[in-house]
Amino acid sequence: MSRELIATCGLAFSGKSTVARKVAAALGAELVSYDAINVQRGFDGGKVIADQEWEKTSLMAAGSARAALANGRGVVVDDTFSHRFLRDRFRALARAVGVPFTLLFVDTPLAVIEERIADNARTKQRAHIAPDVFAHHRDRFQFPGDDEAPVRLSNEADLDRWLAAKREGSLGS
Repeated sequence: MSRELIATCGLAFSGKSTVARKVAAALGAELVSYDAINVQRGFDGGKVIADQEWEKTSLMAAGSARAALANGRGVVVDDTFSHRFLRDRFRALARAVGVPFTLLFVDTPLAVIEERIADNARTKQRAHIAPDVFAHHRDRFQFPGDDEAPVRLSNEADLDRWLAAKREGSLGS
């Protein structure tokens, strides 16, 4: 992967982490995960985390992304990027270090997300998200507008097509 910054965006349980891992592996990029940072900090993302703590996590993620880019690596950042200002922060970071920025919006229907949350409550394959925490997240989520030029991924085929175009160079760096 060339030096660039790719950010995933979408509601909790939309499939962002799966997309981020697949993109990082396919492009040989470093993966920066807000969830992993929060675990290191002793937080459970399925429970309420104060906004100021999320801000600290975001700044830590930005620092990790900047360091990887400075070392010539491409970066995939895995987060909901639920607010425009957060996406703008990473877009500005990419601009400041002179690399392209891509926003991958994992556009999963709410009914599918709710099924995944219910399935996870039974299987406990990943951290649980409390219903009130998800409702708060969903209600505050600022979906990316067309002016942000998001790559909308509605299914795995969309991701596979985007990755194929990326590998053949038809999407630029």
